[in-house]
Amino acid sequence: MKSRKFTFFLLFITLTVLSVGAWKAFSDHSELTALENRLADKNQRLSELQKVMDEAAKKSKETLQYLTDGIDRRKGEAEEAELSLKNKRQQLDSQKGAWGFKEDEIQKLSMEAQEVRKEVATVNKETEHARARLGTLSSSLPTMENQVSALTASIESEKQRELDRKRALSTYEAITAIYKQHFSLTLSELQNYMYARPWLERGEKFSVSNVQFDFQAGFVGLPEGMERGLEKGMIFAVRSNGRNICRVKIHEVSPKNSVAMIIPLYGNPVDLRKYKSFDLIYL
Repeated sequence: MKSRKFTFFLLFITLTVLSVGAWKAFSDHSELTALENRLADKNQRLSELQKVMDEAAKKSKETLQYLTDGIDRRKGEAEEAELSLKNKRQQLDSQKGAWGFKEDEIQKLSMEAQEVRKEVATVNKETEHARARLGTLSSSLPTMENQVSALTASIESEKQRELDRKRALSTYEAITAIYKQHFSLTLSELQNYMYARPWLERGEKFSVSNVQFDFQAGFVGLPEGMERGLEKGMIFAVRSNGRNICRVKIHEVSPKNSVAMIIPLYGNPVDLRKYKSFDLIYL
């Protein structure tokens, strides 16, 4: 689950970075287009002002030529010519003032155009930087896609491993249940075998009490017989409280009782009187 969240988080970051880069490039392009339109408008205004200046200069030249011709033609009419000349000079001065004003406007427009060119150059640099960043993002996009693909494959692999582990656990649980059942059955059979079988294995022991003695005849009466697995000729070591007392040999046996003969020269059979119960070990 954490791996999936981490994958979605990486995808989200990648898409966010690409969206921001695309938005920045689009914004820079729109701003560049607006500045280019402004520059075109300024250039158009400069062209119109240049036309006006050319027309004003042309008109001034024509007026000056006309006044010069009028002075030559009308020397006799000096006063009228001088008055007319004054008027024309006043008109010329006003035109020169207007021309100077227009030159100031042209200079201002030139300065504004220079500033616009600087802004355009700055925008071009920023556009180049944005394009470079976009190129870097575009070049790194395959690597990011490969990483995302690798993470997706790793997640799928982990999912498959989890499914395999779940299957293995379920199989292990079923096998364990079978083993437990087999162990229970085996233990039950062993217990039945230990308590129900009618024979004794060498080294096996069992406890008896209420034993009868006849030391003169050298016999011992035991309250166990063939049902306990005793047979004629079996030899047992008699012990009590971890102490070896003597050895006996089965002489006569019935289903529930038996008579054993004390084997001489082994231990001290008289000590049998000191104990009420004994352990018989089949030799």
